[in-house]
Amino acid sequence: MPREKMALIKNRIKEDIRHNGLPILVIVFAWFAVTLIFHRFCPMVIVTGFPCPGCGMTRALISFITLHPIRAMQYNPSYPFWIVVLIIGAYQRYVQGKSFNSLKYPLIIVGCITIGVYVWRLTHSFPSTEPMVYTHQNVLAYIYPEYDRLILSLFR
Repeated sequence: MPREKMALIKNRIKEDIRHNGLPILVIVFAWFAVTLIFHRFCPMVIVTGFPCPGCGMTRALISFITLHPIRAMQYNPSYPFWIVVLIIGAYQRYVQGKSFNSLKYPLIIVGCITIGVYVWRLTHSFPSTEPMVYTHQNVLAYIYPEYDRLILSLFR
């Protein structure tokens, strides 16, 4: 039975890759292209210079995977909630064979927690603590130079 179960899980993963391979490749290509051009990936940072609610999430996940959970919390304190949702989603999809529809409300809850953490971080550690820093090279500052001065005067 365990062999059959593992084969079923592998088939589900292969099926998802086959059905979603092109969109995944497009996203990865876009990620590299945008990063190459703007030296950032986040549209919010590129346009406004402000960090987004997910800023630091990649660094947090890498820190967690490399066994640095304290550093991960400093990058983005909401990362454990996303890990839990990811694990539950993977278990439901690949082990139980269910769709992701049951994750709707957990995703909404974790999204709201992430936004709440973002507001707290924006009011307590912006603009001086990584990753909650203001990026001067943004589109709005390029189009309207007064934008940069306005932001700097508001947060000094």
